[in-house]
Amino acid sequence: QEQITLSKRMFIAGCFGLPWLWICNVLYFRAKVFQPLVFLDYWPGHVPPPRADQEDNNDQEQSVEEQLNRMELKKWVKRSTLGAFVVMGAFIAWIVTFQTNKEFFGYNWLVVSETEASKSGW
Repeated sequence: QEQITLSKRMFIAGCFGLPWLWICNVLYFRAKVFQPLVFLDYWPGHVPPPRADQEDNNDQEQSVEEQLNRMELKKWVKRSTLGAFVVMGAFIAWIVTFQTNKEFFGYNWLVVSETEASKSGW
């Protein structure tokens, strides 16, 4: 339950202007939601580690509450993943647009002119 609360808070904080928290959320809960990744969790040719949410005793069925908790955590982590991809996509699109069309934006987008500097006192 604490993990769900933390994941939900990180998602909501990302919505309020801190989208890097979405990336932190995904990286922190990655092992519980997604499969192990090569070079991050194990080296090629080695056996991947078991998922963090798997118990040693797989014989027993997990309770309904545990399954609901896992689904709830997965929901918030996947929302953070989607949000991070959208924000990073928009950021990269802005960089590409600005760099390819910087002559149309004008010089004032890059540097403050002398008159503006003297007005602001900087």
